[in-house]
Amino acid sequence: MFTRDVYYELIRSYARGERPQAVAALGAWSERDLARQLASVEDAARALERCPSCPNSLAGLPLKAAVMLHWDRDRAEQPPPEGVEQPRRCPGPHATIASRFAHVLARSVPQGDFVRRFFRMVVTSCQWDACFDAAERWAGEAIALYPLDAELLLARGSVREESATLARESPGVGVPGSVEPSAEAVRREGWKHARRDLEEALRLDPGLGLARLRLGRVLWRLGEPEPARKQLEQALPSLRATDHVYLAHLFLGRIHQDAGRLDEAIGEYRLAVALHPSALSAAVALSSALGLAGDADAGRSALRQGLESAGQRRARDPHWDYQVVKAVELESLLDELYREALE
Repeated sequence: MFTRDVYYELIRSYARGERPQAVAALGAWSERDLARQLASVEDAARALERCPSCPNSLAGLPLKAAVMLHWDRDRAEQPPPEGVEQPRRCPGPHATIASRFAHVLARSVPQGDFVRRFFRMVVTSCQWDACFDAAERWAGEAIALYPLDAELLLARGSVREESATLARESPGVGVPGSVEPSAEAVRREGWKHARRDLEEALRLDPGLGLARLRLGRVLWRLGEPEPARKQLEQALPSLRATDHVYLAHLFLGRIHQDAGRLDEAIGEYRLAVALHPSALSAAVALSSALGLAGDADAGRSALRQGLESAGQRRARDPHWDYQVVKAVELESLLDELYREALE
């Protein structure tokens, strides 16, 4: 039953669009049976590399479908969510098999873009599920394959920024004899790693506005406000998404406010409010800056308007979603990969 022909037909059925049936059928296969089939595929790929003119035993096998079949099976084997809080859904054994198929595909079709986007999707999925260690590991694996891919470096930099920002104090900190680093030390180290990724991404693609926006925020967190301000100002012309422009003005306003440049801060906050009138973060920031500038009435008015608009909002405040990756972005990546996996 668990033969190569049966396995290949399972992959082909997925490629024909029979996704639910193929994913369900794959559940009957043991790790040992799958390891044997996967080893056979990898051996065939290596043999083809050594002798490109030899008969190709993988001809007709839809490798993209194999990648997505195992990814879907991995998701299917995750525990169902319980209650409001989502449990972590970190990639498991089938995701590892999907990764190995992706490596075969990358060697077979080095000019294709499917594998890059598959890895970006997995990193995005891991970040969304707060599986930061897994996200870094998958991103590192992808960057090893594609060291000149600025988007992958941006993805890892984003993961490292969020992981560092959310770092908590270890239970061992403060205990006599403990060598556990403090949360602040962990955060700074994480932000430094994020900085390196983002700087490298910009070296490869200076027009990558989101990387520059994130770098500005990371530099501010590292206590380098002037370099942060320059990055954010340089990012603005290259930012296309309204949400990102909003964030750049919001972050610039905070840098000016920290430095006591209240007129500049108020100007940036007003620009942010104009872009997203119902986003409360900008309204609160504007109100605070006006109050510090001595205009209490204007501060109250800005806050009142913000609260009224927020009560009628139809979109989320982009500041809430700055650290995490939006679900719609993950869904878009998945939809593209599914379409390409079909024959």
